[in-house]
Amino acid sequence: MGTMSHNAPSVSEPAVAPASVGMDEERLQRALDRFRRQQARGAFPGGQLVVRRRGKLVTSLAIGFSRGWHASEGPAVPVTDATLFTLFSASKPVVAMAIAILEERGLLRRDEPVAHCFPAFAENGKAEITIDDVLTHRSGTLMPEFIATPERWGDWDAVVAALTQARPRYRRGTLAYHPMEFGWILAEVVRRITGQTLPVFLKRELLEPAGLAALRFTADAETAAQLARTYWVGKRPCYVGDSDVSEQLERCYNDPAILAALIPGAHLVGNAALLARFFELLVAGGCTPDGHRLLREETVRSYTRRATWGFDRSNRIPLALGRGFVLPLPGPSIYGTWGTGGCFGHAGAFCTLGFADWHTGLSGAFVTNGNAGPFDLLARSRPLVGLLRSACRSS
Repeated sequence: MGTMSHNAPSVSEPAVAPASVGMDEERLQRALDRFRRQQARGAFPGGQLVVRRRGKLVTSLAIGFSRGWHASEGPAVPVTDATLFTLFSASKPVVAMAIAILEERGLLRRDEPVAHCFPAFAENGKAEITIDDVLTHRSGTLMPEFIATPERWGDWDAVVAALTQARPRYRRGTLAYHPMEFGWILAEVVRRITGQTLPVFLKRELLEPAGLAALRFTADAETAAQLARTYWVGKRPCYVGDSDVSEQLERCYNDPAILAALIPGAHLVGNAALLARFFELLVAGGCTPDGHRLLREETVRSYTRRATWGFDRSNRIPLALGRGFVLPLPGPSIYGTWGTGGCFGHAGAFCTLGFADWHTGLSGAFVTNGNAGPFDLLARSRPLVGLLRSACRSS
C-alpha cells in the first residue's frame, strides 16, 4: 500500500496545502491515484512521486516494493520516501550543469572542440567534434563494443582509452542519442579543465551548495545493498543502439561492481525528492529557495531551450533535445498533451523522469524500479505529468 507522506525524511520538510501554492487538490489527487494504479497493474514493483512548486514540497508519495518482487529474492522491502534508486540517464542534466558552470566562468566554450582540452580525443576522425555536439547528442560517437564490456566500466583509464580509440559511427551533426558516451566524454572534459573528477567538482560547486549532496554518481557496497532493485517488466529484447537494454539493465544495474563505477551519463543514485529539488533549482533560474544563486538564469534557459530535433538513430524515435535535456515535440509527449512548450527534463532508463515547466513553475519527479521500453514510459508519464501540470491554476 502507498502512503502520502507529509514529513519525508529525504526532504526534511513538511508538505504544504496544494492551494497555498496555487494547485488544485482534486487534480493533484487524481495524479496520485493514477500513479497508484500504475503500480497496482504491475507497471513497476515500487516507486516514489514528488511534486514541488514555488519552493515548497506539495506532495511525496512512496508505494510498493524496492526489493523482493520475486519470491526467490527473499522478503519484500517496502519503498519509503528515503529509499534510494538508480536514476540512470536522469543524470545527464546534472552532468550538463557542470559544463554550464565552466562555461559561465569562461573556462570553456561550447563551440570549441573536445580535443581542445582532451587532445587524444581527436584521433580517428574526431578532431572537429565540439562540446556542444556531445551536449546535443550529435557527435556521432557511439561505443557499442565498449558498452558491451561492463567489466571495464569501472576502470577510468580504460574509459579514456576507449574514448580516444572510438571512431564516429555517424557523421557529425547526426542525431544519435549517446546513452553512456555523453557522460564519459563530458566527465573527461571536466577533469581535464579542473583537475577534479566530475563527482568531486559537482559536489563542491553545485550539489552541496544546493543541499543536494546526497545525489551521488557511484554507490559503495553498503549503499548498493540497500538500493531499490532494477527490474525489467516488459517484452524482450529492447534495443537502444546496438545494446539490448532489457538484458543489460537487470544484469548490470544490480551488480555492486557496476554500481560502484563512474558512468555519469547513465547512473546517478538518489530518489524522487532529490531529483525534484534539482529541477526546482533549474526552474527557479539557478537560485536556491533561500536566494543563493548557483547558475545564471540565462544559462539555464540556454541549456533547456531546444537545440535539435529529428529522428534519433539510437532509440529509433523522434526526439527533441536541449543541452543535456529532453524537450517536448509537438503533440503528446512525456510531459502531457497540451501547452508543453515550457517543459524540460530527462528520463532515466524507462522507469524514471525528472521534469520542470517554465510556464507553471512546477518541478517534480517520479522514480520507479520497473522498465518496459520507451513507449511504456510515454504511456505512463504523459497522463501523469499532464495531470500534475493541469493542477496548476496560475504561474
